[in-house]
Amino acid sequence: MSSRDQTDEKLERLVGQVLRDQPLRRAPASLEARVLGELAARARLPWWRRGITTWPVAVRIPVLVCCAVCVPLVWVLSLWLAGHVVDVTTHPAVVGPITNVLDAGRTVAALGTIIAHIFQSIPREWLLGGVLATATVYAALFALLAAGYSLLWPRPRYSKAQLT
Repeated sequence: MSSRDQTDEKLERLVGQVLRDQPLRRAPASLEARVLGELAARARLPWWRRGITTWPVAVRIPVLVCCAVCVPLVWVLSLWLAGHVVDVTTHPAVVGPITNVLDAGRTVAALGTIIAHIFQSIPREWLLGGVLATATVYAALFALLAAGYSLLWPRPRYSKAQLT
């Protein structure tokens, strides 16, 4: 273990001990009143608007059974629907546009690969220089625009008599 790690560990222990030694503080009265009011409002809610764990058992069990039945039902229906979607996608009227979209996607992917190869072949120093040169040109443009604006639209000068 390095001395840096030991120093960090000692500092963590010291900060932790100082924080544990701090006295507990009460919440502001306004916050305490709001929290207690919210808890009372939630206690007044009807059972169906609370969490399912607070529902009566006579209601909770049928809901859980319905959920347990719906999960496999949705799974089977999704498989059935997927089978029908595959049938639709083999229809000649659908295959043409899908093929065009896939070809366009492959073209974009190939273009991305070409651009990536081009950027990888440029030395990093050149890229950094280009970024710095671009930032410098933008800063100079901003400075020229600010100077031109201040020259074309000078601020009015007020005398002390006009200000009072």
